[in-house]
Amino acid sequence: MKIFVKNNDISKALRILKKKMLEEGDAKEFRARQFFVSKGEEKRLAVKAGKKRWAKKQILIEKNRERKERDMAKARRSKTNQNRNNRTNVSTQVQDTNKPRY
Repeated sequence: MKIFVKNNDISKALRILKKKMLEEGDAKEFRARQFFVSKGEEKRLAVKAGKKRWAKKQILIEKNRERKERDMAKARRSKTNQNRNNRTNVSTQVQDTNKPRY
C-alpha cells in the first residue's frame, strides 16, 4: 500500500492511510494478532460479536418502526385537517347560495 504526500501535508496523508487500513481491515488484524487467542476464545468472541450485531440490528428495527408509526400518525392528522378544512369550505359555500340575490 502506498500513500503519496502532496504539498508536505502529512496530516492528510495520515488520514488517507487510516482510511485505507480501515477499508482493508489491517488495523483489526494487527490488533487481533498482537496476542495469542485460542480457538475457544475466538468462538466466544465471535458469539459475543454476533450478539452485539443482533442487538444493534434490533435497535435499528425498533427505531424504523417508531419512525413509520410517527409518519403514519402525522399523515392521518394532516388528512383529518384537510377533511375539516374541506367541510368548512363546503358549509360556507352552501350558506352563501341560500342568501337571496338582489
